[in-house]
Amino acid sequence: MARESIGVDHRFQLTAGTHMCCMYRGPEERDELLEPYLAEGLRAGDTCFVAVSDEDPQRLRRLQATGGPGHLIIRTAAEPVFDKDVFDIDRIIAFWEKTITDALGVEGVAFVRLSAEATWWLTQIPGQEDLLRYEARLNGFAARHPVSVLCLYDIEELGAGVVFDAMKVHPRIWLSGLVLENPFFEPPEHAPHRR
Repeated sequence: MARESIGVDHRFQLTAGTHMCCMYRGPEERDELLEPYLAEGLRAGDTCFVAVSDEDPQRLRRLQATGGPGHLIIRTAAEPVFDKDVFDIDRIIAFWEKTITDALGVEGVAFVRLSAEATWWLTQIPGQEDLLRYEARLNGFAARHPVSVLCLYDIEELGAGVVFDAMKVHPRIWLSGLVLENPFFEPPEHAPHRR
């Protein structure tokens, strides 16, 4: 799909198929990153899905009240989607496939914005290695759909080691307001075996 999305801080463009690792420090910086990305999507009529580790992300909830033709779905720490005891990457990808299909089935919706914090996922995934295998699979998923995917990594919560490993499976990274083509990205043919 040719549609472009002005993203995050309005200084770069996210095209369909974008899968980006966003690194930040704390919920305030996360919200500063997400608000323009989500607000623009709502104005454009996109469906936006965001999952955060907060119990009540008030700044993001205010976006729901601002209106616009788009639709914002927020999941919080109290609203997990999966159980780590039955972890299966294919089930998670199927969840996103259904989310996209349902969103695009609504008249006027042509683009979907997905974003989720790694700390939200880690309560639903057995461990960090599984998170990284899942993240690697998102590259193929994103390439097949009119979607942009922002994966959110709080450096203060996760530490530099986790963030560095996450960088390896994302073609682009956002760090301190800069978007970089990721020199650490390992394309799937070079990445470890994945289910």
